[in-house]
Amino acid sequence: MPGFIISIGKNPLTFAPEKRKKLIVNSIESSRYRIERRVVDKFMDDRLFVDVSDYVIITEGVILNKKQLITKYASNGSFETCVKEMYRQLGDTFFKDFRGSFSGAFYDKGKDKWLIYTNHIGDKQVFYTKTPDGYLFGSEIGFLVDTLKQHQLPITVDETGVYMALTHGFCIEDRTLVSEVHKVIAGHYFELTSEGLREIQYHRFTNKPNNNLSLDDAVEGIDRLFRYAVQLQFEKDKDYGYRHLTCLSGGLDSRMTVWVAHEMGYVDQTHMTYSQSGYLDFSVAQQIAVDLHHDFLFKPLDGGDFIERYAFSPEITYGSGTLIGSGISLEKLINYDDFGLVHTGQLGDVILGTYLERPEYNRKHKISDGAYSQEIIERLQNYEFVNDYEDSEMFRIYNRGFEGIGQGLLTFQENTESCSPFTDVDFMEFCFSLPLNLRYGHKIYFDWILRKYPGAAEYVWEKTGKKIEAFTNKEYTHWNVAGYRIPSISNPEFPRWLKGSILRRLGLRKKGQKSKTVVFASPHGMSPIDYWYMTNPRLKSFMDSFWNDNKYIITDPKLFKDMEHLYNDCVTYEKMQCLSVLAAIKLIKS
Repeated sequence: MPGFIISIGKNPLTFAPEKRKKLIVNSIESSRYRIERRVVDKFMDDRLFVDVSDYVIITEGVILNKKQLITKYASNGSFETCVKEMYRQLGDTFFKDFRGSFSGAFYDKGKDKWLIYTNHIGDKQVFYTKTPDGYLFGSEIGFLVDTLKQHQLPITVDETGVYMALTHGFCIEDRTLVSEVHKVIAGHYFELTSEGLREIQYHRFTNKPNNNLSLDDAVEGIDRLFRYAVQLQFEKDKDYGYRHLTCLSGGLDSRMTVWVAHEMGYVDQTHMTYSQSGYLDFSVAQQIAVDLHHDFLFKPLDGGDFIERYAFSPEITYGSGTLIGSGISLEKLINYDDFGLVHTGQLGDVILGTYLERPEYNRKHKISDGAYSQEIIERLQNYEFVNDYEDSEMFRIYNRGFEGIGQGLLTFQENTESCSPFTDVDFMEFCFSLPLNLRYGHKIYFDWILRKYPGAAEYVWEKTGKKIEAFTNKEYTHWNVAGYRIPSISNPEFPRWLKGSILRRLGLRKKGQKSKTVVFASPHGMSPIDYWYMTNPRLKSFMDSFWNDNKYIITDPKLFKDMEHLYNDCVTYEKMQCLSVLAAIKLIKS
């Protein structure tokens, strides 16, 4: 992910050269620090890179409320002046008032104090490592790893990080696949002074409900905050003269971003869609684009051939997330020059809905929560959590949501920036405050759409193949059978439950387990990778060859045995997890 790299210490390190020629590269140097930014030529007025007598100021990404902050804090209309004044008035956590996808650094020369931060959800990543004389911070793991290698400093594979990637599909909390490199957690920043390095939390989401909120209050609050979040995003495009680029599928989240923006007057939209041909993600998205008179770009994923070209180039995530390349396969074909942000519906279903399987708070989180594979989860049973979490939901929000799903945004950040109105801080906090009986089963989500945007409800929901109106009677969403709570036929979760129940009865899946050998593979779905692996000889040959040609770089016998089991005996996604980890380890050791 383009951004910045900072070396702070008595003898600042020189950096390994940037390999991408398309990036703008600038530097700031002194006897005690060296800074380099390596950024895409987009939204440059949001990206401060300033070295003046009192301060060094670096902002990376997009500050969606920059204009509002300048009006409040800077009489001369300067963003640099605005940031200085915010620091003077608000102190070390001035960036808490930023909204958008951002990270940055601030150096107070008078106090000899550094502040290095990521945003509230951590989608603009920042990593750090200890060096012989100080610290190294950077927006990409690769920035740090390449620099450490250049100076012949230690680089080792982190076994705990590897097992996280093999189970969760990503590294949780502050871990990476590199033992020496850690990640700045969402809502955290680091303060570096002569007294040392301190990690400080400046924001934490909570799901403590406000039970005084009525259904009407909830719908009105959701609509007001969502529309404001949409306005901030789409106005940022207009500020720079860019066209609007939006993701669109057959689901609800991206649909609502597109639909609400259109109703607010942002009609010059171009949609990106990728899925298996004939699947609802294509047909529904296409029909919406036609009806709204928007441009529509579609990349069929049939056969999974794109995996060979894009999946196992680990430089983007260094194994911290499993990429199958579906998004990259379309993004490589787009000329981003005229487009601004990539507008997504990221995490809408779990913010307006919930990760909870039952409408009950306070279940203690455990390491298996949110993991894509349970097959070898016991390898992490002794893991000690870095952070405290209120319950299982907030553990999943911070890890599966921010850390895991957020890895998919990194491909966009190679070319531009991306934002989702659902992850606007104020919107999220309001949604998490809603009583759980409104959030569970998408009740409030459906009510909001049907009351405020009934036209968006006229298209089927890809998850169920039906319009959402069919699921608005919540009285019968679950049956109680012999003490077990199971979804009723009217519940949108029923098809998934039924499939899992059949597989469990056939002995093909254990209760609570997603993995086992796939016997029935279907071409239906956005990315039916089991079907592709079983029916595309070229893809199967590529994946098997990649595994067999590289597996012996795994020198730990226990890890080798576990990965061989996952690759040979389990489903294709678990094979993909193995190959992603294998490619990353190969890169780390090279």
